[in-house]
Formats: sequence, C-alpha cells, structure tokens
Amino acid sequence: MSLNRRKNPNATLPIAMMFLMIAVLWPHFIQPSLHPGPDWNDFLRGAVLGMAIGMLLMTGINMRSQRRCDQRQAPTENDPAPRP
Repeated sequence: MSLNRRKNPNATLPIAMMFLMIAVLWPHFIQPSLHPGPDWNDFLRGAVLGMAIGMLLMTGINMRSQRRCDQRQAPTENDPAPRP
C-alpha cells in the first residue's frame, strides 16, 4: 500500500480509521483515575480524535479531487483519446 496521497488517496483511510478506533475505545482501556491528572488523559484522547477527523476529511477531499480529475480525463463519445 502506497502512502503517496496523490496516486492513492485511499491509503490514509485505514490509518485514520485506526486513530478513530483508538480514540473511541480509549476510556475502556485507560482509566482516568489510575493516572495522575485526568486532564492529560483528555488532552491525548482529544488529540488522537482530532488527528482521526483531520485525516478522514483530508482523505475525502483528496478522493473527491481525484475523482474530478479522472472525470476530466475520461474519453467522451466523440473523442476516444484521453484529454491531456
């Protein structure tokens, strides 16, 4: 799997979903009462959740732009050759 987003924007989708899964399951595995300072626990969970949301948005935008580019270069009925 290539992580080059220009060629394959879907490569970041599984990584973003892993971050999202970690953020959602965070309270089930790390109890705030076991660590001093639940504020750090909330901060780290929020940071992981923010990274997941940002990566999902970035993936969606890249997929949309690649789809537009593919539609622009697709041959038409009158012109069987792809456009430059």
